Amino acid sequence: MKHATHPVLISLSTVALMALTPPAWAAHGGEGLKWGDAPPVLPKGAKLAVLQGDPGKAGPFVMRLQVPKGYKVAPHSHSQAENVTVMSGTFMLGMGDKADPKAMKTMKPGAFNSIPAKTNHYAMAQTPVILQIHGEGPFDLTYVDPKDDPSKGQASK
Repeated sequence: MKHATHPVLISLSTVALMALTPPAWAAHGGEGLKWGDAPPVLPKGAKLAVLQGDPGKAGPFVMRLQVPKGYKVAPHSHSQAENVTVMSGTFMLGMGDKADPKAMKTMKPGAFNSIPAKTNHYAMAQTPVILQIHGEGPFDLTYVDPKDDPSKGQASK
């Protein structure tokens, strides 16, 4: 039985984005980035730094996501294409409506993947990982199973 999907926009307030957005002249090698907690639509434990643009609005954006070892994101999709580059660590990515650890592909530092809009996928960090994510906003996330959405307070473990 297919679950109804409801888009959940990552809503980052302007004040929160201003706190995370570095000045245009800031170095983007990792030093000087302002990391903050990722929006509640992602499981707890992730940190986010916006390098360019505003992921919550229409237009191009670049952000980095830092997650601990074992971090998982349940099957989901985005309304826009998601472009992911592994900056550090070992990241696992799978495609489909149901998480299957055996079907996941390993991505090491420097690996890149472009996930088309409305394509269900899931992920896990084998080690602590930093990802660079870029695309066109607004960046949203729709879980295949709405019960997996941690912002709803009923996420399954």
